[in-house]
Amino acid sequence: MKRLSVVLVLAMLMSMMSFGAFAEGEYSQSPMLDAAVEAGELPPVEERLPENPAAPTDMTEEDLELEIGQYGGTLRMISASVNWSDDVFIGMDENLLTARSINSGIYEPNIVESYEISDDNKVFTFKLRKGLKWSDGTEVTMDDFKFAIENVVFNEELTPVVAAWMRDAGSSAGEPFTFTVIDDETFSLSFNESYGGFLVHISISGWKGYTDLLLPSHYLKPFHKDFAEECHGSLDAYYEFLAPFAAAMGYDDVTADGVWMQVFNQVLCTNWEASDPTDMLTTVTFAGLVDADMPHLYPWKMVSADNGYYYYERNPYYFKVDAEGNQLPYLDYIQYKSVEDKETLQMAIITGEVDFQRANATIDNISLYMENAEAANITAIIAGQHNHPADIAINMNYGLNTDGTVKDDEASQAWQEVVNDVRFRKALTISIDAAELVDSAYKGFAEPYSDYYTCEHDIDGANDLLDEMGMIDTDGDGWRETPSGKQFQFEWWMNAGASGDVVALTELCVEYWNEIGLHCIISPVEASYLETSRAANEIPVQTINAHTVTLWFYQDWAYACWAPLWNAWLNAGGLTGTLATDATYLEPPQDVQDFFLGVQSLTADTADKAMNETLPALMDYMSENMFLIMPLDGIQKCVVVNNDLGNVPTGGLCIARAFALETLYYTVPQE
Repeated sequence: MKRLSVVLVLAMLMSMMSFGAFAEGEYSQSPMLDAAVEAGELPPVEERLPENPAAPTDMTEEDLELEIGQYGGTLRMISASVNWSDDVFIGMDENLLTARSINSGIYEPNIVESYEISDDNKVFTFKLRKGLKWSDGTEVTMDDFKFAIENVVFNEELTPVVAAWMRDAGSSAGEPFTFTVIDDETFSLSFNESYGGFLVHISISGWKGYTDLLLPSHYLKPFHKDFAEECHGSLDAYYEFLAPFAAAMGYDDVTADGVWMQVFNQVLCTNWEASDPTDMLTTVTFAGLVDADMPHLYPWKMVSADNGYYYYERNPYYFKVDAEGNQLPYLDYIQYKSVEDKETLQMAIITGEVDFQRANATIDNISLYMENAEAANITAIIAGQHNHPADIAINMNYGLNTDGTVKDDEASQAWQEVVNDVRFRKALTISIDAAELVDSAYKGFAEPYSDYYTCEHDIDGANDLLDEMGMIDTDGDGWRETPSGKQFQFEWWMNAGASGDVVALTELCVEYWNEIGLHCIISPVEASYLETSRAANEIPVQTINAHTVTLWFYQDWAYACWAPLWNAWLNAGGLTGTLATDATYLEPPQDVQDFFLGVQSLTADTADKAMNETLPALMDYMSENMFLIMPLDGIQKCVVVNNDLGNVPTGGLCIARAFALETLYYTVPQE
């Protein structure tokens, strides 16, 4: 027996009330599209929208009281990265369902029109939004779900290991879901075990977006090997079609193992790639080989990227309307600029060159924003962080080979000699002065995480623990050696472009550790090198942004930072019990495996159980073992907005301000 979710009932009632005024097709569009419609280049707005358009439900009414906006204008943003913008990524992301204000616990239909959940939380049934169209005007059909699930998720070449969230109870040890097409507009995802938290995965957890379960099959099938005969007549013809694409990527033999997958994945643009022109602009990446970019369902589509500027214009087929039938988004264009350093970025903010900025608008610069608010016509809004930017990862696997042996170099041997002793990690923890970090690094906009971690600058206690271990200064140079007498020096790796608060926190913590005789030095490196070195297990200590507590359903405990080899084992399917026992992957101890399973179980049960039972138990384990040191909680962040923008959320977490970009509008028309 199936039950209609309370949220769904409310959503249907809201839908009937909201759309009654224009049930006969009285919709409006941005004036920028009028000429194209009049010239016959675009269908009328009524034909571009689904039969039942979606309402904007990104935020709760408590956090955003929506106004009817006006069309026009360009939203300017800025990024400290090349081919990436956090705020564009968040603002563009669309999911099957919407999690209002991130963590309200309210899930409403978004890309799908409705959903039902069985009484035992095992079967989730979805109805397509009839008439929904891709950005190229092609209608979204059941074939698009079938293609994404049957030919990508369940294709062993493209997806060797099905993700844990797609398995029973969200566990790597469970079986993958069963996909069933009920009719042309209805499908179900079924599990063998109760999965009360599945909705968070198709709405918010992990910022997955819709591309894990829904893809434009009409565009991608010609590139997929399974459709060689259907699309090209034969496998040879398929390879002939694919050869120039492979050549453009540097592959000489298109028939070689894995080459077709490399081409397919380059043509496929996931939600994570929505701000990257090498993925969004297929016509540029494969110039002369395709005549259209991969279509999508986002509010805007990228049209060009040049000299550090990335330009988007409205998607004329976007599926949402406001309460008066005006097709969203209100803004015709968005753009972001990539800059090389944080000083240039901050200068752009305070000189009025930016209209919306959450990423890299840091709390340590709040005074700077306020001093320049009037001249720049900006307001700096302070709100809670969605993650823990002050977490410190102690790499338990640094210095190890995948077979568990210690590498030959002295740094590896010294690190492994001490890091497995919990007294070492406790000494690191209790030497930290959380109160000073709050004042100096976060200007009072944070608080010590005293519920779980004792970081009270206990230098005597830390020294006692290290002495007890046998870590003493044997050569009189002021630095402790390992118990066996090895020289001990380690690096704290930091992104060279890190924000001021992270830099201040890192410098202070290194001072604390130096104070107890540990020779720790800071190593600033470029972000790309930091990522590759993390994957290569070359970083002993680093500061990270984990989503451990606030967004508990994200299930992000930064395994890749404190246990990269154990994480590789997990990602290869270690918990499924099918992974070969050899030197390819390092199996973690049972307590760590149990922790992994505990994190995965967060979304298996109700939110109440997850927050009040499972999450505290996980935090108890982590604070006792201190693989992650979390000295601070309640860290605040800024979002800087142009004063002329309307529909700016007034509540919720800071990142939620970027959720509703499609409803932002300029109260004062731009020139």
